[in-house]
Amino acid sequence: GKYTSTSPEIKSEDAFMSKSHSLSTSRRSNFERRDLERYANGDGKQIPLGGIAPLLRTMEKIAKNHDATVAQVALNYIICKGAIPIPGARTAAQYADNMGALNWRLTKREVTQMENEADSLGFSFNGAGFKRSDAKFVGYGMEKWSLS
Repeated sequence: GKYTSTSPEIKSEDAFMSKSHSLSTSRRSNFERRDLERYANGDGKQIPLGGIAPLLRTMEKIAKNHDATVAQVALNYIICKGAIPIPGARTAAQYADNMGALNWRLTKREVTQMENEADSLGFSFNGAGFKRSDAKFVGYGMEKWSLS
């Protein structure tokens, strides 16, 4: 793909597509682009330099083992955690890539590898796929829960 964990100088918006280039022509806002670049490369402040490259390397290895894209691995992770992802698709290529996350599952070991790598990055994701939460806004305030 155009972006890999070893070439962060390439557009970070392509980080989640290892086989397809459909995101390279996407119409991302400057805000979205800056946020993606901040996570991909790190800003040296909130996000250590190197950003999510270690996590991307793990996801790339998993993707290669499944003949999948990094985006498909990310969507499959969400499915494996019991949630239903609602990915966007602006093009037929993006739709096809999203559909490639179906009909297979990550192993428990792969899920653990990704979570361990995400936990060792040295920063928290704010709204990203690996964010773990114990509360949600329900209109009248925050509702908290815990798993027993």
